[in-house]
Formats: sequence, structure tokens, C-alpha cells
Amino acid sequence: MGVLSKPLPLEIWMLIVKLLKPNTKANAKALRALSRCCRALALPSQRVLFNDLHIPRTCTVLPSRRAGALARLKDAFTRSPHLATFVRRVCYVIEDPDSDSENTTLHWILNQLTGNLSGVQVEYISKTPSAPYLDWDTLDARLRSSIMHTVQAPRLESLSLLWIKNLPLSGLVSLSPDLTRVKLEVKIQQESVERSESLNSNGTPRRMDPTQNNKRRLPQIMDFQYYDHDMDGVLASRPFVFDFEQLQFLQISWGNELQCAMGKELIKASSKLEGLACKSIAGLAKAMLDCSSEHSLTTLAIRLSHETASQTVPDPDEYDLFLGFIEELEFLAGKNAVKYLMVHFDTTKEAHDRLTSCLSRFDEVITREAFPHLEHFELEIWVHYSEPYYVPHGSRLEDSWAERNRAQCRGVSAIPGLKFGCQVEIMLKCDL
Repeated sequence: MGVLSKPLPLEIWMLIVKLLKPNTKANAKALRALSRCCRALALPSQRVLFNDLHIPRTCTVLPSRRAGALARLKDAFTRSPHLATFVRRVCYVIEDPDSDSENTTLHWILNQLTGNLSGVQVEYISKTPSAPYLDWDTLDARLRSSIMHTVQAPRLESLSLLWIKNLPLSGLVSLSPDLTRVKLEVKIQQESVERSESLNSNGTPRRMDPTQNNKRRLPQIMDFQYYDHDMDGVLASRPFVFDFEQLQFLQISWGNELQCAMGKELIKASSKLEGLACKSIAGLAKAMLDCSSEHSLTTLAIRLSHETASQTVPDPDEYDLFLGFIEELEFLAGKNAVKYLMVHFDTTKEAHDRLTSCLSRFDEVITREAFPHLEHFELEIWVHYSEPYYVPHGSRLEDSWAERNRAQCRGVSAIPGLKFGCQVEIMLKCDL
């Protein structure tokens, strides 16, 4: 073992180790060097190095690189088993399910992660845009078991499961009671018997006696992001597999009748809701007022999408480019505590041209009287394009459109104490 080259007190070196983050190759190299040069710094350096574990991803240029990285990680855990106990957060991206199902080294590494895990992210990235979800049933049983080993870690506080379908609901029933943050982009697998037991005759979720679930303490979720459009599974089961009484931030689809009913139930279940993000908005303002959340909700983010399939310019007399958003803002006028308001549009070039000429309507509804606590209003527009020749000058065009849109909102810009931002991004279609 070497020696420290600079005559600094050991306490200073300990502080340096704590401040270093292994997010760059230089920092990781420095931490490895410090762990070797001083016995007192070995464990602190290793704890920082292994705090966040990203399972190596596939390198298309050098496919063997991932195998080598996994082998080195297995060797490190084999020679020094305590290193696995330092892992607090793990991120595993599934790119080749067939290969990973046969990768015993990967399974072994996932199974070494102990009960000290506080954060887990499992995400599938599809090579086929038309099939974005990974079918859980197609995974090898060993890989499913290894993933569930991490997902059901006893001290887990944060969980993200993204782009997975046919995920068994049973896998989410035994989660850590310490869980507070959940992000799901999943489609839950449910037997028809389970669905019939959890739904009323009219298709709405059936309320069951909460004492039926008194064998375990439910996770008290504070941050919940769930974008399953059919709203089956996680939210359809009764009693809830989560406790939403402490919910502070909710991100959810808000479109059809069942989604709205579920959203209202979640809003009502929480007495501490501060932030709400929704896809679509019809009836949202009334739901907020009915659930008496208007005085606690300080952050409101809305995502709206125009009909991109149409190649014609929508007739403003027949098609509301704001998709009912203006009316919802009018309904909230003077009855809200919103400090941060963000509206996002997914639109086409044709619809964006029309939208720009209508943005002055925000001046009519966003006033200091209507939103007395508003501090920040953010307008974000993604223009979906199919003309690649705009790419080289995309940034210049985006800036020009953003400036033009800001000019349409002079009244909003002039509100004292209000920060107003407008951002435009050109999004190219994947099939070009």
C-alpha cells in the first residue's frame, strides 16, 4: 500500500473522499487511488465508488466490453464481498433480454446486492419503437428472480420500473414499507378473477376493507408517477398496495372516465398533495376544488397533445388548440395556491403556427388576481417534424419560434414578480 503524497491531515483527506463523486473517469480513478494508498481511506473511498451501481450496458462497437466489465465486477465482489454491501442504488437497463437471460454473471451480481439497497431502477430500451414494452413472461425465470431480488429489497425507498408489461401484481405487494418514491411505466398482469373481485359492476374500483391488509405496513408513498393508460393493476386493486395519505407529488394520465375517477380518488386520499402533473386536463380543476386540494397544491404541470395524424391545419372554429386548458384555468381563478405552472404541448408545425397566434389568450386568464401566488409560468412546446432539412438550423429556428411565442404573451410577461419562460424544441420522427 502506498502513502499519501501531500502532507494533509487525515481528516482533510476524508472530506475530499466524501466530496468526490464517481461521475467522471478522473474522479473514479482518484477514488481508487486513494483507497489503495491509505488504509484509513480504503473503506470510505470504496463506499463512495460503489454507492451507485450502473450495470454495464451493451457497447455496439465493442460487444465484448460489457462482458469484461461484468467479469471484473464479479471478481471484485468475490474477492471483497463487503463491496456489495456498499451499493445503495442500482440501475439496470435491459437492451437484449435474450442475452441477459443467459448471462449467469449478471444474475450472480444482482443476487449479491444486499438489504442495504435504497434505490432501484429497471428499464427496458426497445430496439423497435413500435414495440416499446418488454414482456415479463418472455424473460428467463432466473433473470426474473434476480430482478425481483433487488425490487423487493427490504429497505428500498425509491423504485422505477419502466417499459415492462405483464408484470405480476404479486411482485408489488411485498415491497419495502420504507418505499416513498415510485415511478411506473408498466402494464400489470392480472387474472380475470382478480379483476372481477377488484371492480364494481360498472367497472369502477371496488372499495374493500383496509383491515384485510393489516398483516404488513403499506409503503407510504410521497412521490408517485404512473402512466399506465388503462389504469389496471396497481391502482385497480383494493385495498391499495400503497398508502397515499402522505402523497406530495402525483404524475398520472387524466383522460378517460376511469382515469379521472382514479385521479380524483388519489387526490382525495392525500392531505398533503403539493404537486400534480397530468396528461390531459378535462375536469381537473373541478376535481381539485371538489377534493379541497386547491389550497395545498403549489405545482401544476399539464401535458397536452394535438392530433398529429391529421395533415391538415385544424380549423380554429372546430378545434380547440388549447384542448380545454383555458377553461380549466378560468375555473381555478382566485381559488388556488399555485406557485409554479407549466404547460407542455406536443404539436405539429401546422398546429404550432395556429397556436402561436392564439397564445395571447393566456393574458386573459393568467393574471395576478386569478393566480395571486404564481411565481413561475413555463410554456414548453415540442414541434414534431417530418422534414429533415430543418435539422442543421433547428436551434436557430427554435429560438425564433420561442421569441415569437413570448411576444404573444405580453400581459403574462408584465406581471410583477412572475418569471415567464417559453421553450420550443423540434422533434424529428423516428422513421426518417
